[in-house]
Amino acid sequence: MKLGRIVKSFFSLSALTVLSRASGFIKVAAIAAFYGRSIEADMLTAVMVLPDLVYKFLSEGLVSGAAVPIFVKKQEDKNSLSSAFWSIFWVTAIIGFIISVILALGTKTICALLMPEISSAHEPILCQMWLILIPYLTLGLLSGVQTSLLNAKLSFAKPAIGALLVNLSIIIGTFIAAGKAIEIIAIANTIGALLQLIWLFYLIYKDNLLNNTFKDCFVYDKSIANEFVVASAPVVAWISILPLIPVYERHLLSANQGGISTLNYTEKLFNLPLGVISISLAHVILPNLSILQGKERTKFLTKSLGLAALVIVPIIAVIWFGAEYIVKIVFMRGKFSLEDAEIAASLFRLYSIALLPVSLNLMLNRGFFASGSFRIPFTAGLIAALLQLYMCYSSVPKYGINGVAVAAITAGFVQLLILLASTYIIQKED
Repeated sequence: MKLGRIVKSFFSLSALTVLSRASGFIKVAAIAAFYGRSIEADMLTAVMVLPDLVYKFLSEGLVSGAAVPIFVKKQEDKNSLSSAFWSIFWVTAIIGFIISVILALGTKTICALLMPEISSAHEPILCQMWLILIPYLTLGLLSGVQTSLLNAKLSFAKPAIGALLVNLSIIIGTFIAAGKAIEIIAIANTIGALLQLIWLFYLIYKDNLLNNTFKDCFVYDKSIANEFVVASAPVVAWISILPLIPVYERHLLSANQGGISTLNYTEKLFNLPLGVISISLAHVILPNLSILQGKERTKFLTKSLGLAALVIVPIIAVIWFGAEYIVKIVFMRGKFSLEDAEIAASLFRLYSIALLPVSLNLMLNRGFFASGSFRIPFTAGLIAALLQLYMCYSSVPKYGINGVAVAAITAGFVQLLILLASTYIIQKED
């Protein structure tokens, strides 16, 4: 793929991501206006850890890291591609269903971990919202398989409309709830995930990427499914640790009313440049990295890292000096007060430093995925996750809510150093 095509794909995906993030800001701003830093806002933020984790799983390459290289190899033969897609689709559906059942059975325990200080009057509502959101897990993972197929065919912008549909659904649900039954927002979230799944299927069949017969939809190639599961296993093992981080963060902050929702508002701001620049670039380069080999792949990855750093560093500077102004513009309305804005801005300013290591880690992981090396990202990610948990434990009591940012920054840079050192060693051996 020529550089011009890569840049065009990146900017088209970024443009759609900007729209999605803008709708995300409207979504969070509407929730902030209707619910502020109330117990309802904390409950919603607590259970929204599930869709947030699905997003993080997909952005880290849980599905695409293994699926895109397989689809790239099969794309010249429509029959093989169709068989590969449905095999991966159904094995993902089965895994998602099993996990969903486990999550449903453990509802009370999980909710108690998310909000240990919640009152008996609010606990049933929290549990109900958790159950409503559980289908989002399977729907999100299946959307990841669909997006991987479209990305392998170098289609990036149109699949991103799916995330926009999810946000629009939540916005509508927020205005329907209008500060009252917050469960409506959870329902809207799951409906949005279903709409996304339908949209991606529409794109696949519109572009005639697969065989369209009913029989072909139920093809299951055991070898392809095994290849996908084996390739994904290290990534799954690493990413399965990640849910502990937001759960533990929320556990630590639950004693301070508004702490959980403040973290949520800050993360939404943090995810704008991360999604528009870093995740978009990571999605675009993966199919190309899967095609390239050896030194050519390393050269391409190095240019991608340089481009990401060149864009991210000035963004960090803008956030550092303008955090309070940004928070006020986005959130300060309704029940979201000046004091709320100052607290969120302080966290956002510090959190922005983590943008650099997190962004570069996304690129480096794609390089390892494309080469079929999954153990190194697993090891680096596992070490970083455990370190972040420990840093949360030691930093939050010392620095308050800003301790969460200190933990994220430290873990991000440690992971970056491990990945860079591993890349250097592999390149030297080659």
